[in-house]
Amino acid sequence: MGSPWSELLANLAVVAMFVSVWIHTHVWLDRRPAAVKATAFGLLMGAGAIILMLTPMQLQPGVLVDLRATMIAVAGFFGGPVAGIVAGVMAGAYRTFEGGVGAFAGAVGIAVTMLVGIVGNLALRGRSPGMGDIMILGVAAAGGSLLGFSVLPRSVIETVLPKVVFPSSLLIFVSVAMSGLAIYQERRRIEALRSRRIFKAVVETLPDCLNVKDLDGRFIAANPATAELMQAADTKALIGKTDFDFYPPETAREFREDELAVLASGVSSTIEQRLLHEDGTDAWLATLKAPFRDKAGAVIGLITHNRDITLRKRLETELAESQARLGDALTHMADGLVMFDPDGRLVLCNAQYRALFPKTADIRVPGADYRDILRASAARGESVTPPDAVEEWIADIMAMQTVANHRQVRFADGRWLDVRTRPTGDGGSLSVFSDITEAKQVEAELLAANEKLNLLAHRDGLTELLTRRAFDEALAREFGRGRRTMAPVSLLIIDVDWFKRFNDHYGHPAGDECLRAVSRCIEATARRPADAAARYGGEEFALVLPETDARGAFVIAETLRARVRDLGLAHAGSEKGVVTVSIGVGTFDGSADIEIADLLRRADEALYGAKAAGRDRVHGWRPHLSEPRSTAPQRKA
Repeated sequence: MGSPWSELLANLAVVAMFVSVWIHTHVWLDRRPAAVKATAFGLLMGAGAIILMLTPMQLQPGVLVDLRATMIAVAGFFGGPVAGIVAGVMAGAYRTFEGGVGAFAGAVGIAVTMLVGIVGNLALRGRSPGMGDIMILGVAAAGGSLLGFSVLPRSVIETVLPKVVFPSSLLIFVSVAMSGLAIYQERRRIEALRSRRIFKAVVETLPDCLNVKDLDGRFIAANPATAELMQAADTKALIGKTDFDFYPPETAREFREDELAVLASGVSSTIEQRLLHEDGTDAWLATLKAPFRDKAGAVIGLITHNRDITLRKRLETELAESQARLGDALTHMADGLVMFDPDGRLVLCNAQYRALFPKTADIRVPGADYRDILRASAARGESVTPPDAVEEWIADIMAMQTVANHRQVRFADGRWLDVRTRPTGDGGSLSVFSDITEAKQVEAELLAANEKLNLLAHRDGLTELLTRRAFDEALAREFGRGRRTMAPVSLLIIDVDWFKRFNDHYGHPAGDECLRAVSRCIEATARRPADAAARYGGEEFALVLPETDARGAFVIAETLRARVRDLGLAHAGSEKGVVTVSIGVGTFDGSADIEIADLLRRADEALYGAKAAGRDRVHGWRPHLSEPRSTAPQRKA
């Protein structure tokens, strides 16, 4: 054994070494799960406790102590239960293995110290420990480590305890305090570093401009938004430069004057600035300029926060222009105006307001209560009110007087009034009434006209099926949806057989009636809401069948073919004797790499095949290597 001082220094050096190892290596474990990090901390502190037990201090001849309690208490306090248990188990196992008279007492001391650290950690309840917490830990660890001596033989206690209590407790307290403060400072450093990183990330992602300039107006820090506003390549291109490097001289000079005024006053200022870029574009900024001070309070620069308010300024300009136009329009419009006080009593109104209410004009005078006016309006049949709920109707209107609102009201004589209400500063209300009866009538007429136009634009005048344009839109929509959902889409192209002969023989009016009859068959066949039937051109029709594969399309096509044939319309120019149709079927199966034009071509080719095969048939498209499959009515021999 060496001198007590050298042994003390050796123990303290071991504690410092293991704490230092953790401080310099824990960052490698920060991205690991918390349990892994706690286990690693416990293993390190447990190893330190074992090393300390291998290098004990001799306070008196035959009296050996060490600082194992420091490592175990620190492990539990800073690492949590997992770290404390790992360190305690390691130290306890080694002390038991070492044996001797004090083995049991040492194990007890280790267990108590482990509990002290873990309980201290749990008492923090997730908050970071402070210096006061570390001092309390040192006292508790020093006291807890001595409990192990209570299980020693009485003769040993009487001999050893008086010599060990004070120096051992003091050494443990000092070493715990030193270790705890070192870890505490490291945690503060990590938290400060994390805070700086977060602050930097916030500043860099801030959509508003934030920068710092020195007293000469040179940029010393800036975020990317500032570089974007000043049309610089990046933030590095700003450092050391001034506004004169990016703006026209007049603009830069105005900005500099604003900065000098803030620097001279030493007080923050918020101003609106109009800037003009070198390329001729302009913008508006809401700018906060604040003095940048050192620790002594001396102004060493300027902090500037810019918010681009160009859009707001443009909207304000547009709003002002709109308000001016609105004011001019109101001056020349025969609108009614009325004001009520907070109690609902009429304060003032113009003549046009009373003229809008002929049945209650006599009581719509200053001093009248709005509730009484509304009751009279309901009683005299002027307003449309809900049956047996007049008071509720009045309460609703009075409630609307307290908030800004815009509504349209229909009266019993059929007139419509537009009502715009705004609360006044004293709690009353101001309302403007405009007669919009004529506008409502025009609106209704326009709606009806638009509906007719829409019908004409999308419906064939003869058959009332979709027009070719509407059909193209429906096909594109369903084809795109089928491609997205990988659902099949089928297309039928239908042609009335020998229709020209029918027209030549029976005349065009009969031909039109024939097309209408065929269209009704198609409408009856296309029963689903998404099915789209159209007059494709002349005597040709088309039918889009979403979510229908080739087999289903054949069934529908054959049903349609039979339905037309069953009409029994005489056709002297056809070998069938009656009006029939030929149908070509094309199908997009949802996965094939084809376009709409390919689907149309397939259906058209299938129709050609059906007509070439004798008409009154349904053909499906097949690749050229094989014949189109078809269906046709079976003839009896």
